[in-house]
Amino acid sequence: MLTFTTGASWPVMGYRATCPPGMLSVLQAAWEARPGRRTRNGPNNLPTRSLRDLLTLIDPDITSVHWDPRHPAWLRARTKIDPDLLLIALSAWASAHVAPHVPDTDWYGRLEGAGQFEWIPEDLDLAQHGLHPNGTANPPPHVFDLLPSLVAEHLSTTELRLLGYHRDLRLGPTQADGRRTLHLGQPELLIDEDGAAGASVDVLTFHLETAPGVPEVHLHVDLGMTRFATNAVDYIPRRGNGDPTASVLLSAKEGFIHRRERPMLLQSSVTIRRRGQDSSWTWQPGVASILARLTHHEPPSLDELRNAPGNAASQPFAAHLVHSTGMTYRHPVQDGTPPARATHEHPVGHGYQPRDHMEVLTQVARQLEDRGLVPLTPTPKARTRTKTRLPMQLPESPTYEIEVWASSDRTWQCLQTAASKLDLAPATATPDRTSFTGPINLTLHRRDPQDLTAGLPRSTESDPAARRAAYEASEAERTARITRAFPRLAHPIACIVEMEGAAYFTRTRQRDPKPLFKKVLPSLRRNVQGLRPIPPANPNPSKATLAKRFPGTDFSTTDIERATSALRDALRQAGHLPKLPAPPGVDGPFELITVWLAPAGERMLVPMLIRQHTHEEPTAQLMTTAGSPAEHPMPLTALPEALVAGRGRVPRVARAALADFLTNALSLDSTADRLLLVRRARTSDKNIWPWLQDGRITFDQLVLPGIDITAPNADPVRRKPGDQPGLRIIRLRERSDRSAVPRAFGITQEMVSAGDDTDELISVTRHGRFSGLVEVGERAFWGINPRSDQNQTPLTLTKLDPAQTANRTWTCSNPNSLEIVPAFLQDGDNPADWAMYVHAQRRLHAHTTIATTWPAIVHLAELMEEYIF
Repeated sequence: MLTFTTGASWPVMGYRATCPPGMLSVLQAAWEARPGRRTRNGPNNLPTRSLRDLLTLIDPDITSVHWDPRHPAWLRARTKIDPDLLLIALSAWASAHVAPHVPDTDWYGRLEGAGQFEWIPEDLDLAQHGLHPNGTANPPPHVFDLLPSLVAEHLSTTELRLLGYHRDLRLGPTQADGRRTLHLGQPELLIDEDGAAGASVDVLTFHLETAPGVPEVHLHVDLGMTRFATNAVDYIPRRGNGDPTASVLLSAKEGFIHRRERPMLLQSSVTIRRRGQDSSWTWQPGVASILARLTHHEPPSLDELRNAPGNAASQPFAAHLVHSTGMTYRHPVQDGTPPARATHEHPVGHGYQPRDHMEVLTQVARQLEDRGLVPLTPTPKARTRTKTRLPMQLPESPTYEIEVWASSDRTWQCLQTAASKLDLAPATATPDRTSFTGPINLTLHRRDPQDLTAGLPRSTESDPAARRAAYEASEAERTARITRAFPRLAHPIACIVEMEGAAYFTRTRQRDPKPLFKKVLPSLRRNVQGLRPIPPANPNPSKATLAKRFPGTDFSTTDIERATSALRDALRQAGHLPKLPAPPGVDGPFELITVWLAPAGERMLVPMLIRQHTHEEPTAQLMTTAGSPAEHPMPLTALPEALVAGRGRVPRVARAALADFLTNALSLDSTADRLLLVRRARTSDKNIWPWLQDGRITFDQLVLPGIDITAPNADPVRRKPGDQPGLRIIRLRERSDRSAVPRAFGITQEMVSAGDDTDELISVTRHGRFSGLVEVGERAFWGINPRSDQNQTPLTLTKLDPAQTANRTWTCSNPNSLEIVPAFLQDGDNPADWAMYVHAQRRLHAHTTIATTWPAIVHLAELMEEYIF
């Protein structure tokens, strides 16, 4: 992380221009006349993402492209750009994405006669910024638009070396929020000892951030990795309810259109449509289809990308298929002999060690020193009275019943064996029922699902409406059969369902039934936990296989761990949760509250209010709607049933109702000690709760949700701690948020012997992982989880040394930070104590030993999203 030194200056002299109004009128008219145009983003929003990528590519003097062509600084450039080049780009974009329904239109001629570009000189200084009234850095919008790209471009022209090796840098795509990537060389192929093949390249991502109350702007330099497929793709997982998609990076060594282009990568995507026994790949609307009209190269073949992605990546117009978690690949046939294993995963492990991150920061800072950018001063751990581990107090001898839908005896036996990992001992047992005693009283009931867990048939209908009808009919038939076989229970329980994984159903050309089970079973009072079947024991195990077995059994340790995790998660869904410990300084009852805004499609949200009390069981509540005008608090175990019934869904635009829901969560008429945890994303909208924004939080001066403080001369009522006794509010922001928070590493200087035959001592820098609470401002903290026990990669390992390619097979873990901002506290409260209390709850779980992204109550709310369809 870098920041500007006092008095630094980064002058940028150039020009800005907007799209001529006449051109916009022509384009807008064609866009509004396009059949089937999606209007969810408003009638005036042209599809400009691909145009931005194209304009950034065609001329190195273009420094930024705004998403809105009406913006006064739609284009920024070092010099006036050749209008003919802009017209060529606009014409290709219009014919491909604005109006493909009129393919014979002479867009060049129409746009040429519709207006002229007017370039306005401007002088900017990227190192200068003001402050918000609350003391937070307030960079002008052009700093967010320009600085990450100009830093990436500056580094691409320098001699950047890592561990002494020169890096051949290539610019990557620019994102809508100003982030810019820089690839540290060409993708390198790796084949591991099992024959798995794949390529990878190190990537830097630059972006700006601010933190509440911190006057400096932070430039983040994130080290990451992009992995690419080189073998034929066997399986691509589906994200969400739509067809699977895959990302593709496009490049051309000699330029797509002309030699003056900067060497850079462009982002595109493909959609994989599975229809019956067949599947097809198609380009999504984007820059790929525009370039196909402009380039002198032969566009990449989707068949080649699918069946030989390594070949597609070596063409003059190259397409690099990006690996994502869950993808698998086919081993190629060698000498006509099928491989021993049909598929493999990517051989390159993700993540880097702390020494790699620090090496990048050091070398990048060296190249940017003349621009006034220096590493941020290291921050020590925050001092706090709160312990990093809160006391884990579980219910005393509770009783739970879990249904196990297991077709195979082996899975049933494995679950019974796994109960010993929970310190449970068998009490009574029959073929279909086993009871355990110990810290909890648990009874497992075996149920035979017969063929109910089989895959759903894929429709071969080509008509979308007919295909949808066929899917609805098959789901209705399966739902009716499940309901007849397993009637609705009197009280909610957990249900472990033995079912194959998504890759199996894809391979067998069937539809995965898990989403249907998540929709149907909660309505029958069964909260669902899946478990892939436990494989049979190896009849001829090797010595290595025997060493991996769970003691005293023929189950592998991995399978026992999977079964144990399923039991723990099932118990969580049955209500087995730790009791809430009180924070420091609170002696009486205390309540923890969160409001989670879960997405439900493109237009709807499901706000969930979760409350946890030191002396009561956790409860949940949904918003009232026309279909459900009365919503009352319910046990957390009953929430899945309410969600699958479609309750609590409100339009995203219902911001006033959302603000009222948040206001009610504050319990303004109460004087009890209580803490509201609120996620910044989705809730800091100017019409929901703008007070949560970085530049608008005035600590301990609460402005209620729904009050617009962004308007000029706004003077809202600000409530002080004495006005709302007992109330605390802490804002959370995770790394995946648009303004992500960073990692942090520990650095120590140690004196070690210079050699065996000398007493001389030399200073050595050691890098390690940091965990705990870091104070970055008066009220801004980073909570960093410890490394999980599952990741034990040596700290001395580096992935940046090209002479040690085998190191890239390792997986490294550096837990992300969670930004914790105690925005509203009571008089006498220590912000660090409350921040640590929240951070420590990321490990307050009975169902997992791995620290989570969110504190326990927020984590439980997020998990409920799996029941929203």
